[in-house]
Amino acid sequence: MKRLNLQYLIILMAIMALGSCKKGEEKRLFPNVTGDAGEVVLMINQNKWESKIGLEFRKILLGDQIGLPQPEPLFDLVNIPHSAFSKIFQPHRNLIFAKISSEYKEPKITIQTNLWSKTQLVINMVAPNDSSFLNLIIENKEKIVTHLLNAERRRILSNYKKYEERHIREQLQKNHSLSLIVPKGYILNVDSSNFVWISHETSQISQGIFVYYYDYVDTNTFTVDYLLNKRNIFLKKHVPGPSPNSYMTTETNYKPNFIEFEYNNRYFAELRGLYRVENNFYGGPFMSVSTIDEKRNRVVTVEGFVYAPQLKKRNYLRQLEAILYTLEIK
Repeated sequence: MKRLNLQYLIILMAIMALGSCKKGEEKRLFPNVTGDAGEVVLMINQNKWESKIGLEFRKILLGDQIGLPQPEPLFDLVNIPHSAFSKIFQPHRNLIFAKISSEYKEPKITIQTNLWSKTQLVINMVAPNDSSFLNLIIENKEKIVTHLLNAERRRILSNYKKYEERHIREQLQKNHSLSLIVPKGYILNVDSSNFVWISHETSQISQGIFVYYYDYVDTNTFTVDYLLNKRNIFLKKHVPGPSPNSYMTTETNYKPNFIEFEYNNRYFAELRGLYRVENNFYGGPFMSVSTIDEKRNRVVTVEGFVYAPQLKKRNYLRQLEAILYTLEIK
């Protein structure tokens, strides 16, 4: 298994933590969370924000999201002093409280959910002095980002499950023995023998999902080159561009990121990269997840892509990511 970089490890931990929320929490009566998707409010006093502590928070939370054509941060960070925290901030989706005082005997981090609003995440961090607090951040940076990503993904899936296009899942199960939770607004464009194209289109964005599979015949299947070669073959055949002789393919000037992992006792390989349309100017980010269907001896790939030339793409790709990781082989 290949060595994972830090951000991929964090993403993987977030995916694996999806099922950890307590049963019945969603039934409690709370207002909905406030704030935009991916936004984090950090309660920290100004002198600490301007110190190494604030710098470390910025390094962790404002690092670039991998796999996008233009730099976008992992999260949108808002910092306010503790004295400014009021009821208007209480229902915010993601809250981090950073407190440093001699009243605390040791550094500690605790996680709360649904404190003031439904699906809310609250991270409490305390320490007796600056040096121990700084170590607390560094030692728990994966944990902090994992919880934030998990909370964002859980909110997306919660909404998608409520407003699901059930006929798409039913048709995938009937025709391909596969299952995905796809929200309303998506339509089924192509449903061939081994390729499915599902899309959501507006005047500003296009979000697409591809599902395709092929025989598992090579132990070297799960490599970047092999997976991309199969990807390009399927997309050239099934995804034409807007002009003659144009079709979707992979952008070769950007090296895709690749990880392998196990989730729910199943092997997965994930790619994140950029696509382009041959003989045209279209392009954007994509991510794919591939696994083996042992019963049918086939490799199954589900992929999401975003086309939004005038907009930021991080949140649109995260919406697709949440869908892809609902994949089940029936």
